[in-house]
Amino acid sequence: MHASVRSGRKWRAELEVDKAVSRLQQQEVVGRVQTGRAGLGWGDPPCLWSRANKERKDLVVSEITRMEQEEYSVKAVAQGRWTTWEGWLGTEQACDLCGAINASLQHTLAGCKAALTQGRFRWRHDQVLRKLAEAVEQRRLEARQESATGNQQRIHFLKKGESADTISRRPAPKLLSPGVEWRMEVDLGRRLHFPREICSTTLRPDIVLWAAEEKSVLLVKLTVPWEEGVEAAHERKRAKYADLVAECREGRWSARLYPVEVGARGFVGGSTTRLLKDLGLRGRAISKATREIAEEVEKASFWLWLRRRDKTWGAGRS
Repeated sequence: MHASVRSGRKWRAELEVDKAVSRLQQQEVVGRVQTGRAGLGWGDPPCLWSRANKERKDLVVSEITRMEQEEYSVKAVAQGRWTTWEGWLGTEQACDLCGAINASLQHTLAGCKAALTQGRFRWRHDQVLRKLAEAVEQRRLEARQESATGNQQRIHFLKKGESADTISRRPAPKLLSPGVEWRMEVDLGRRLHFPREICSTTLRPDIVLWAAEEKSVLLVKLTVPWEEGVEAAHERKRAKYADLVAECREGRWSARLYPVEVGARGFVGGSTTRLLKDLGLRGRAISKATREIAEEVEKASFWLWLRRRDKTWGAGRS
């Protein structure tokens, strides 16, 4: 009877040990094989499972480590397929929309002026914005429900010999705290008009969250650039909306600007994750939101690629 080892839901120690032992036994059956350019049998002879005694623990640990490294390598290759589209999409001889010579993937997904004029990039931007707004709206509704039930403190029970300082508490959300009524406007479907109770401006942030009770306003501006241009896009939007933030503060409003970026090939920038964390999302909620946002921009960009030869835009979009 084997002792039970407590482990996580996705990684079970007993199962991984059994796999490692099976691999070690299989390696012993296969025997020594040639690796690299070295000759057959080169190097120190391996420690065989059947002959090992005290070394079995080290063999199992080394094999499990090797198994984890192989899994990480597979995941890295799979993730890299989206961020290296050129490897299987290639470069066009000329852009069918604007006539640019040697139109690269970057040109097709983020640089074609004709596609920008036709609204193709705006369509992808709105697809991503819709997913981001869904995550923000869900958090806003959760904050409202928390305020209705009251801000209840969780009771932490201490074990013997444990002090209160050793208990890890979940950090309180920086924004959208319970007890505050936040309103939200998104620049989707109809033209967003900035709340006049804050200030008058012609600028259009993608998402505006404001609480009249606390005189607080959050401005979110989304950009879907080429991955290498994420930092430049962030600084450009921050500079563009700096005057609006200053004007809000002059009216005695506490204003915060969040320029967020999602790469055209599916890279979710750290600014997007930071926004979600500041709003109060944690753990699985952040993972779910970022995954859905990444999938949405990947699908939209792939649709733009499929329609790259179609000079008309509007029919057949979803």
